[in-house]
Amino acid sequence: MKLYTVLIISLILSACGGGESGSSTEDVSTIVSQTPTTSTPPPEKTPTETSGETETMADLTIAPEFDLSSKTELSVDVDLNMGDSRAYLNICLKGDDNKANYNQCLLRAPLKQSKLTSTVMLANSALELVAEVWFYDSQNEPLRFYWQHEEGQSAVFTIR
Repeated sequence: MKLYTVLIISLILSACGGGESGSSTEDVSTIVSQTPTTSTPPPEKTPTETSGETETMADLTIAPEFDLSSKTELSVDVDLNMGDSRAYLNICLKGDDNKANYNQCLLRAPLKQSKLTSTVMLANSALELVAEVWFYDSQNEPLRFYWQHEEGQSAVFTIR
């Protein structure tokens, strides 16, 4: 490894060095005088509108009822009154086809006695949800229930 390092350094030094050993016959003053001189006006400064006061975070006022949270707690209440039917619940974001997007599910749980009570943290971006109840028997299509967040309403997804 040391041999390669010495070889590389010697190649770099030999490539950079060399040339004429005498001094340049051309005077430095002639090189400087050969460069064209053009005077360009300095760029104009555009005036910026300032009110004289700079707003800071200390100037921010927030209503007391606003909690600065981007999450909402969603209460899920399921009671299908179907007795001992075994079923499984998926609550997911609504896909383009009005079915559940299984890549973005918030809750997956089995139903006991066709009932379930749970809570889920919901990001404010998840405004439309689909709940699909799949039965373990040979039923091909699930029962679908839809929920949409409405401003000012309590976040409860009731499935009956």
